[in-house]
Amino acid sequence: MSLFGGRKQDEALAERDERLQKLEIELGATRSRLADTQELVRHLDQDRDLLLGALEGMHSGETMQALAQVLLDLSFKPLGLACFYVAAADWDQDQLRFVLYHEGGRARVHPSRRLSDRAGLSERVLSGRRSVYIRTMEEGHSAGSLLTAAEQATGLIPHSWYGVPLGHGSRPVGLVSFQSFQTDAFSEGRRRVMDALAALMSTCLEGQGR
Repeated sequence: MSLFGGRKQDEALAERDERLQKLEIELGATRSRLADTQELVRHLDQDRDLLLGALEGMHSGETMQALAQVLLDLSFKPLGLACFYVAAADWDQDQLRFVLYHEGGRARVHPSRRLSDRAGLSERVLSGRRSVYIRTMEEGHSAGSLLTAAEQATGLIPHSWYGVPLGHGSRPVGLVSFQSFQTDAFSEGRRRVMDALAALMSTCLEGQGR
């Protein structure tokens, strides 16, 4: 009887250990789902604050440079950007002019270039009249990305690049570019927020001088 009782006890202990293992797995999965939910809520709150800040800070009648500065101040840190710029397209003068270029932690002067040369990703956005998303540095190189002087000097090159045209019609008035050192840094949801920010800037620019 004692041998039978000992075997039953061992079986009960084994069943308990198995139940505990299952509970630990379920608890781990629950914690993971909770962490994912918390991260989603954090991003939603951040996106809401970005859009509300843009609505409060951008006003019709302001110059493109002033609007670009508002957008830079609002989005650079929350979006984890490495580089941000806004460029104006002068189709009559065949010029792409960078009205604000923030790179390497500071504002830089970036030279203008001819639109007709279609030399980089900016021209691809403008000529296609649509947003362009580059997920990796290799993809950017294949698509015609141009390295800035700072990138050539430091070797610090953004991997992700998202460019959104400004304005409507066959000739966009410019574009805004968001860049990150991380590969595939901008989710579809984040890109929708960037689209909304650019759309608000476009509305402010309509009918105004650039």
